Amino acid sequence: MKAILYSEFGDIENGRYESIHDPELKAGTALIHVLYAGIVPFDVKVLEKTIPMPHIKFPFIPGAEFSGVIVQISNTEDGFQVGDYVCANPRSYGGAFAEQIVVNTGELSKIPIGLAFESAAACPVSSLAAWHALFDKGKLREGQSALVVGASGNVGSYAVQFANKAGATTYAVGSQQYQFAVLDMGANFYLDYKVENYLEGLPEMDLVVDLIGTADQNKLIPLIKEGGTIVSLVQQPDPELLNLYNVNGFLLNSGPNPKQLNEILDQIHKGEIKINISKVLLMQDAVVGLKEVRSGKQNGKVLLKN
Repeated sequence: MKAILYSEFGDIENGRYESIHDPELKAGTALIHVLYAGIVPFDVKVLEKTIPMPHIKFPFIPGAEFSGVIVQISNTEDGFQVGDYVCANPRSYGGAFAEQIVVNTGELSKIPIGLAFESAAACPVSSLAAWHALFDKGKLREGQSALVVGASGNVGSYAVQFANKAGATTYAVGSQQYQFAVLDMGANFYLDYKVENYLEGLPEMDLVVDLIGTADQNKLIPLIKEGGTIVSLVQQPDPELLNLYNVNGFLLNSGPNPKQLNEILDQIHKGEIKINISKVLLMQDAVVGLKEVRSGKQNGKVLLKN
């Protein structure tokens, strides 16, 4: 098969589209022909060594999420069979930027009939990260308030929609150019971070989801109700500030959850949750896609197609 290969980390430009041996089917796994793979910021961070992955062996195939069709399976005990269309973000990182991937069947979700394969590939990592932040760590409930910082990005757009669907009052922070798009997703209020003192006058929040980080995170903790929560995907909240304001804080490490992903896929299929795909590139152009994700200029998901 062909895949995007890296023989060392440190530079996105090192990726090569070359032939490599087919992945080996093992007990409890399925061999899947990849139709689409999504690019996420985590890919960039791994390849540029921002996130250390000392256990990885080279040559390495990156990629955290995909959609595809099962072409071979070791057993059918998990309810899957050859010909099933599936998607996933496997627990063991890597392998999606290729023509084929082997995944544990317990980590797969079936794609609802009629749902575009592009949509199925674009949602596993981002949608589950948003879900885990809001409900697993944040314990968000109907009638509560949530502030989503970085609301126009992939994870942020899911967080806004999930919070709205849960009956929470949702405050979204982003740049002015995305205001109407985010409000259309269900945000009740939109805050342009470029406006001076944009956080002033807000009511106390039950939950803050921080997808941006930086020193500005310390301005968010005082906005939270006593006993409330801040969840970040990028930076550990300051423990001293958490203690000072009696707020819970988490740095989220999201992972696969096929049962929850099945529910999300169903919501997307019904049109209850929207997906923003900004660009689809051929698999051999993965380096171009990675550079675009790194630039932050693509507001929607960048996909790779076989």
